[in-house]
Amino acid sequence: MHRSVEQRAHGAVRWFLILVVILGSPLIVAMYVVDASVGEVLVLGFMAVPAVSALLARVITGERLTIGRPSIVTLLLATIPALAMGVAYGVLAVIPGTTVTYLGFTVDATYLIVGILQASLFAFGEELGWRGYLLPQLRRTRSFFSANLILVIIWFAYHVPVIFAPGLYSNPGIPLWASLLFFAVAITGFSFYVGALWEKHHDVWGATFAHGVWNSLVQSVWPLMFVAASPWVMGEFGVVAGVVTVVIALAWVPRVARRHRAPLEV
Repeated sequence: MHRSVEQRAHGAVRWFLILVVILGSPLIVAMYVVDASVGEVLVLGFMAVPAVSALLARVITGERLTIGRPSIVTLLLATIPALAMGVAYGVLAVIPGTTVTYLGFTVDATYLIVGILQASLFAFGEELGWRGYLLPQLRRTRSFFSANLILVIIWFAYHVPVIFAPGLYSNPGIPLWASLLFFAVAITGFSFYVGALWEKHHDVWGATFAHGVWNSLVQSVWPLMFVAASPWVMGEFGVVAGVVTVVIALAWVPRVARRHRAPLEV
């Protein structure tokens, strides 16, 4: 008996999540028992877990990955969240009393390009799983909003164990609850924006580039150019990230959600 589209999609999602847990759990445990220098290597390995899980789920279920072709327009739009963060820091740096200071650092073009390409390579390890496999399967049975909301919850849960691991991925200058809260807000806005990018061409490349540019600029480049007296401001775990990503998402995502209420056969 042939299984329905819904049964196949649910089976694909179930297998993918099972594999993420099986493959990711040993790495998470190891992060808590090794020093920070080794832990950073484990984090990079952890970023490959979604891709490996997607490939294995593809073999087990027979449900294909949706890779697609890169689009220049989508790749350009993918840079907006990270660039908007830099603009926000620049604006704050010229407003008296905001405690954000421009350090006068100029980023070398080679450093910038290599950093983005390297970060995008690691981001592909996540995005092949999240938006090359999981999101297409969710969209087969759900609306744009519902599918991306589920993805946000899963993506946030995937990061939580790493945030709790000491000295690896959080803002030590603010309470842990604040890191979790601000990161949840930022990842929600960012994920919905990237989900809207995915709806344009159903390709993994826009999401990969958006993720890579974000990781490179927000985690490395902008901290070299700007500094804030308050630890509550800068980075993925700061107030600015949450505000910027939510504003960007609200400017575009509602229109995409209205146009894509029906499930999509991909």
